[in-house]
Amino acid sequence: MRFTSPSLALALISLATLSAGTATHGDLAHRNYKPETSGRTVCGCITGAIKVNGRNCGNLATELCTCTNVLAELVESTTRNPIRTGRDHEGRDRTISALTDRINKCKKEDKRTCTHPKHSHPSCSRRNLCGYTCDRGYHDCGNNSCKRVCSAAPTGYISHPDKRDENYWGHRAQRSCAAGWTACGVPGGTSREWECLNTQTDLESCGGCPSGTVSSLTASASGKDCTAIPHIADVACVAGGCAVQRCLPGFKISSAGDACVAESSLFRTAFQAASAWGLEHIPLDK
Repeated sequence: MRFTSPSLALALISLATLSAGTATHGDLAHRNYKPETSGRTVCGCITGAIKVNGRNCGNLATELCTCTNVLAELVESTTRNPIRTGRDHEGRDRTISALTDRINKCKKEDKRTCTHPKHSHPSCSRRNLCGYTCDRGYHDCGNNSCKRVCSAAPTGYISHPDKRDENYWGHRAQRSCAAGWTACGVPGGTSREWECLNTQTDLESCGGCPSGTVSSLTASASGKDCTAIPHIADVACVAGGCAVQRCLPGFKISSAGDACVAESSLFRTAFQAASAWGLEHIPLDK
């Protein structure tokens, strides 16, 4: 028998589709998923064991800071255990539900209800639970807003953040650094690429941002790479200054403690100083 009725044909197509694979609500949500980019959401930091539908999927190796409105994207794309374990064994939706429950049950100091601007996505961290990053083509214009072009400055000049000098972005980067750390430009990076460094102890940026890079307004790009000091065997950055601990054979720590000089050089320096004072004997060992 042949069915020629359009309604019957449509019914057969629908039945064939269902028999090939049942399209659940979760499947449809996965196909049509688009991360929310604005509105209220709960953001928090979680650690420890992750349980999904009663299954212990393991412990997080490091603290996870995220927001409930991007959990679907996280669960679908992550290769990070134990989230991947939960997804693979208990399913996407149950894993999302378990993570949502963990965030909602965080201690008060570990979570926050956030309102992110349109055209942005969450960038949650321990320092800034409600942090966000503007989508490509949009700029952070302050006042919790992301726009293609920021509003006019008081002088009437239209301010384009992507064309501002490094000081603007340096100020923004500095606010994201922990106390005692300095925002430094990334070698070869753009004016928007920054990293937070502890210039009091960083061996390669001792005393300031790396030479040749941009620094925030609170610091100068005068850092020294202690590891580049010639003839050192061991060195540290102490209070923003290179402190040589040990030199290679044939060299000694300089009187200032920030370099290695040949042992013969030390002898000659002492000999010249003694001679200038008219000393006949110089009780120094080479």
